[in-house]
This record gives sequence, C-alpha cells and structure tokens, in this order.
Amino acid sequence: MSNKLFVLVIVLLVFVAFIVVSVDKDETPGEKLSQMLPLGDKTTPTVEVSASESRKYEANEFVTVACLELHGKDKELLFKQLTSRRASIFEQMKNIDVTESDIEQNSVEMRKEWSYDKGTRSLTGYVVSQFFAIKSSNRATAAAVIAALSAELDVEISHTSATLKNEAELKKGIIKAAGEKALETASSYAESVGGKLGKVISVTGNGDGLSFRNPVLGARKAAFYDGATADNLSAVADSVEISASIHLVAELLQ
Repeated sequence: MSNKLFVLVIVLLVFVAFIVVSVDKDETPGEKLSQMLPLGDKTTPTVEVSASESRKYEANEFVTVACLELHGKDKELLFKQLTSRRASIFEQMKNIDVTESDIEQNSVEMRKEWSYDKGTRSLTGYVVSQFFAIKSSNRATAAAVIAALSAELDVEISHTSATLKNEAELKKGIIKAAGEKALETASSYAESVGGKLGKVISVTGNGDGLSFRNPVLGARKAAFYDGATADNLSAVADSVEISASIHLVAELLQ
C-alpha cells in the first residue's frame, strides 16, 4: 500500500509542475517584472503658438440704416402719412441711382404716447415708425444717401457701414494664412531644440472680425454724419480690414 501511495504522490507532483510550466511558458521573467512595475509618464511633449493675420480691402458695399418716424393723434391718418412719406423717400433714392430692390424695410411699428398729471395717465397720441436699410455700391452714392436723408426732418440716420460683398470668401483666406503662419512658427520652435513638428493636436480661433478704415474716423468705426453733403466722402468708411487669430498645439518629436 505504501508503494502505491508513493507512486500516486509522484504523479500528482508531475501534473502540477506541467500546469505551472504551461501557464508561464509565454512570459519571460522580464515581462512579468515589467507588469509589476508602475508605468512611466508617456505624455508626448507639445509646442503651443499663436499667430494672427490681417489684411485691408477697399469696401465695395455700403449700408445706411435710417428710421422714418411720425407723431400724431389720429392712427389712420398717421399710417397714410407714413405711406406717403415712404414713397417720397423712395423717389429721392431713385434719383441717386438707388432702386427699390436696394432698400430693405422692416414692418411698421406703432406705440402710444402718454401724459401724466397727478398720477393720472392720459393718451396724447401715437408714434408710427419704420426702419430702412439702404444699400449702395460705392462711397459716392452712400454719401448722397446720407445727404438726402439728413435733410428730412422726420428721418433719423442710425449709421452707415462699409462692408465687402465677398467677405466670407476673403475671411477663409485670412484664416488659412493665419494657420500657415502658426504652423511655420511652431516648426521653427521645434527645430530650435533639435526636434521636429508632429501632428496637430488642436487649433483654436482666438477671435476674428472686421474693422473699418476711414480717413477721419480711424479704425473700427462705422461712418455716420447726420447733415453730411453728397460730396463729403469722409462721411463713409473707405475700406474694411479682416483679421483672424489662431492658437495651435502640435506634438514635439525628438
């Protein structure tokens, strides 16, 4: 019996040893050690730069915003007067080569006017008004529009803005130029430390927009002179500046 028990113990030990060898045969001692050690910091270093681009263009579209406003006690009469005055203004615009299709008009608004006496409110009349946005294709016409409207006592000019018809397309070019400048700068920084630029991680726009150039008003101002004459071109901005800024983060490869 003792010989049989001894043989059985030997067989069990051989079987256990075979299992242990089978589990560990694909892992080297170095691999098992590396699994037990904490991982190091594998974060890739980066290069961060900011760049901007701006260009000035001659304005080729001008928009004058004005409001026609009438006061009175009879609502029906006020609406008739507003219609008549609007037609008169449109006729004046036609005389300076501004067609009705160049004029965008808002809906007519009406509000009540009140007086107060010892806490008692009394209706004194009504105010009807309508806003217009008048487009001009050149500065001379825009100045003529300002001159014509400023002579009307019941018309208030809000402002005249210089714009670009192809603004969206031009802005794409400015953004692209800013991006190329940022890449070039980031590449120079990488090379200065003996590395090279890797893939771009992120690109952020730091703000882009328009500013207006006027010989009298200076940059970033919409032109407006209530009472300007038709030959006073200083009443209208002459050019538009488009700008874009970019913040770029890219990998630094050694």
